[in-house]
Amino acid sequence: MVALKRILAVVLGALALGVTGVASASNPQIGFAEDQTKYASDAGTFLFNEMNKLGTTTNRVAVFYNADAPTTIQDQAFLDRMVPNAQAHHIQVVFAIYPQKPTMAPTNPAAADTFCNYAVQVMKRYPYVRKVIIGNEPNQPRFWQPIWNGSQPASPAAMEVVLASCYDKLKAFDSSLDVIAVGLSPRGNDNPGASDNSSISPVRWIAALGKAYRASGRKTPLFDEWSWHCYPNINTDEVETGYAWPNTGCVNAARVKLALWDAFNGTGQPALEGYPISTTGTTLYGRVAKMFIDETGWQVDTSNRQGYVNNENVPVITEQKQAEDYEKLVHLANCEPTLTAFHIFHEIDEADRTGFQSGVLRVDSSERPSATDPTNSVQHAIAADKGQCSGGVWQTIGQFLYSNIAVAPLYKTFPYQNKVPFATKVIQGGGIYVALQAGEGFTWSVTFKFKRLPAKTATGSAPRTVASTKVPAGYGKGTAVIVLKAETNPARTTTVTLNLAG
Repeated sequence: MVALKRILAVVLGALALGVTGVASASNPQIGFAEDQTKYASDAGTFLFNEMNKLGTTTNRVAVFYNADAPTTIQDQAFLDRMVPNAQAHHIQVVFAIYPQKPTMAPTNPAAADTFCNYAVQVMKRYPYVRKVIIGNEPNQPRFWQPIWNGSQPASPAAMEVVLASCYDKLKAFDSSLDVIAVGLSPRGNDNPGASDNSSISPVRWIAALGKAYRASGRKTPLFDEWSWHCYPNINTDEVETGYAWPNTGCVNAARVKLALWDAFNGTGQPALEGYPISTTGTTLYGRVAKMFIDETGWQVDTSNRQGYVNNENVPVITEQKQAEDYEKLVHLANCEPTLTAFHIFHEIDEADRTGFQSGVLRVDSSERPSATDPTNSVQHAIAADKGQCSGGVWQTIGQFLYSNIAVAPLYKTFPYQNKVPFATKVIQGGGIYVALQAGEGFTWSVTFKFKRLPAKTATGSAPRTVASTKVPAGYGKGTAVIVLKAETNPARTTTVTLNLAG
């Protein structure tokens, strides 16, 4: 044997849906997730006027559920003032209904029915509101408990029961309501033993939800649209950075689509909606759920501003950088054909720096560049796109969104000569190595086949997208037959044969 001789890189990129054209028939609604519209003394008039000025058309508002008073609409007096005012300003209101405390999460069928009865009660009182999100970040302990049952996910199965009950009850009340799930957090550590923020990553949470749905035997949908949040991993991240699998940033929409397809394809829950999936040699038409981003935001420096209290808890960016990022985000939203709405959290800053200073308005109600700057702003991006996909951001981050993918075969392979970049290290002792890398977690088997010697197989899993194995000692020339299976859907499989030299 000699030192390192051959390395195979099997690379999945950012598993994505291939698209031949990027112009969308209609842009998603752009707006804000802003609860101050209900709490403001003017019933949101100033903030709604500003939304009109910017060209935004939607506002997501939280409606809390108190399990100790399950028939009392929380903040009803504020909502009674705000909703007619939003209607007068032609702003669509989207309700996000979720427990006031994480320990109030409905984790059994009776509690789910009580919660969903409340959701129907809310929607009956406000007929102007046509869209409702059930849940908020149920993969995070800040909003849902328990997240785990020992080492196994608990919240996805519990949420499946909630979604089933709410969908049926809301549709029975009004079949035209748009029932949306679940406002998923973009991140999770998948560590049930973590001392802090023990949570579930979005891709694995969706997989567990799909598993619970299939096990339930239900034949009808849980939701009409899929809602998720796409904050930056680190507040100073570029829009294009996104997250490593299995978490999901704004540019990782393809990863969310694939997770939904894996979870629900072939069931009564639409995973894709009349959307072409390009595969090697095949174009399939499945059903892709419409998607709904109800929170994202980049926080800015307020250190020299009056009206703010306490110390900042994240690294911040400049106001001009926020304007550039929001310009990109609006273009990104307008170039995503499955997206129906995109909400920035907030419209106006929170005064407490331990909260969010991500608004297009400062705490004193003055406009930031991200509001109306003539070159980079929410207003500029909306006006520039005018019902089309502008393509500007698409060219920069398209590789993150729609590189190759698909349903089958799963993996696009690159021969070693292409020198696809990946992390390697020399293992002491010499030999021939096979290195595996993918855009998602996978299980693998490598069968070494040689003349005059029995075949030998090595197996393993790569929950963090990389793996390697070594040709057994004493084996010379031959082949390595590699089989890779996607963690979230073993049916997505590829086989690659690599010729080895001794």
